Amino acid sequence: MNACNDALYTYNGEGKKGDGVRKRQVQEDLKFMQSEEGYRMMIDAIRDGHKMYYRYHHRNDSISERPFNQEEQNIVSDALMLLKRFEGVPQFDWLMDIDKKLYSTSQLGKDVHSVVSFQHNPYLKGMDKDYYKQIFDAIVNRQALEICYHPFSKDAKDLVVSPYHLKQYNSRWFLIGKQRDYDGLTNYAIDRIDGVKELGRKKFEPLDEKFNFDELFEDVIGVSVEDVPVEDVVIYANEKAFNYIYTKPLHESQVVRNERSEDGRRIITLQVKDNYELRALLRSFGSQIEVIKPASLREKMKEEAEALSKIYADK
Repeated sequence: MNACNDALYTYNGEGKKGDGVRKRQVQEDLKFMQSEEGYRMMIDAIRDGHKMYYRYHHRNDSISERPFNQEEQNIVSDALMLLKRFEGVPQFDWLMDIDKKLYSTSQLGKDVHSVVSFQHNPYLKGMDKDYYKQIFDAIVNRQALEICYHPFSKDAKDLVVSPYHLKQYNSRWFLIGKQRDYDGLTNYAIDRIDGVKELGRKKFEPLDEKFNFDELFEDVIGVSVEDVPVEDVVIYANEKAFNYIYTKPLHESQVVRNERSEDGRRIITLQVKDNYELRALLRSFGSQIEVIKPASLREKMKEEAEALSKIYADK
């Protein structure tokens, strides 16, 4: 008991006399080591007067060399399930090796199929190279980068960027950073990057330590943070679209009103900034929803609907 408490104090550096492991807990742990749910170890209890001594029945036994018990299997399985969310990201390729090794050297099984799938795009341009890993490492090590960025329908150009954050949206990864000689933050799609060169820490422009990326993206859908105000977006939705939107909210600010429109459609409101991703998401519902407010967003949706109608008009 004293040895356990000394070890806890060494590792944690906290505690006071009377705290920590008690005699009963040590006894219960010894029982657990011998149980089927635990390590199934053979332990001898030897009495010497008023003292009791414990030892492994087999001198070279060790719990560290025993197969996983059920509790450990559950913990490892849960941990792997969480880590598999990063499957397909170059920085986490080592997960596959751990996965195979654990399943082949433990009681977890040799032929275990995945029961959970997470959306990712392993064929995304830029992810099959070292760009993601280089950017990830540069963010952690606070190093500036020179990236060759190739926007759609424009020529590629070299940019000096201080990288701060990586964000995934709609199966694409984006670098959020500050371009040299530019005041605001910019996002760069990793699949539009043609090259990455490390420039070191001297050219890195640090971000305010209090800056919070969760707050930056709080009022937007996607990754485009426009310099526009947060507005109340009012949407009318038919029953089919409403059921989908109700169970999978468009944004955390979503509110479903009790009243309905005159034609019986459900009324949904959001508090967000207007950006490309918002309009793309709303367009994905086609004629099942109608944007009522704000007028500026409604007009943009109308113009895009008219352009789409012309494309599909009979010739």
